Amino acid sequence: MREAELQREGVYVRKVTVTGSMTDADGIMSVLSIAKNMQEAAGDQLIDLGIGFDVTSGLNMLWVVVWSEFHFKRFPKTGESVTFYTWPGKKMHWFYPRRAYVFDANGEELAHGAYLWMLMDSETRKVTDDKGLLGVLPTLKIEGECKVPQMKTDFPENLPETCLRKVAPDEIDENGHVNNAHYLNWAMDVAKECGFGTAQLKTIWINYKKEILPDDTVELCYMKDGNLLCVAGSGIGEHHFIARLDFSA
Repeated sequence: MREAELQREGVYVRKVTVTGSMTDADGIMSVLSIAKNMQEAAGDQLIDLGIGFDVTSGLNMLWVVVWSEFHFKRFPKTGESVTFYTWPGKKMHWFYPRRAYVFDANGEELAHGAYLWMLMDSETRKVTDDKGLLGVLPTLKIEGECKVPQMKTDFPENLPETCLRKVAPDEIDENGHVNNAHYLNWAMDVAKECGFGTAQLKTIWINYKKEILPDDTVELCYMKDGNLLCVAGSGIGEHHFIARLDFSA
């Protein structure tokens, strides 16, 4: 994807200078920061369209990510200027696709991601329609754009290694649960324990199955197989999320 192809109506643009708070100990922008900037850019576009969080929450609706997939070519470092582009696609049944790309100051693609979002009723925690609210939402299809995440991928039934993760207060978002971007951070913490470095990461596929609430303690189960790492966040008898990470040799 070339940056010039994204400079069109309906694509939201967010320019960011990478700061120390966005990076790891080596000064490399974290997966968490990249994903949060993609999400925040999407939220800012909704605000500009007059259908931001304040509007949807007033109608007892909340946005949740169900699947996402990220591809990384290079991670920017502290002090770099990067540009995020994001746009919504055409609704698929109950799913709202969205894509996001990141470019450096020279117009080189650094990363891209695709999401499948759903609208949930904030009281019943069940899927709901948009009540006619999203008629102003543009639906773009750009030649060469990345595909939406597959809903299924090869994933082992048994993950032999485990550790516990306690939810931290700063991981909770305005919807009252752990922000989905932090699931990626949890998976990357496991990756570090397994000897993988951020710069090696090529792709992450993740399926968000059940929300994680404040004060929850989650069992992280994982298995390393060559350059692949599979991580599941498990609660009582079910997964909160499953993630598949692919690292370069």
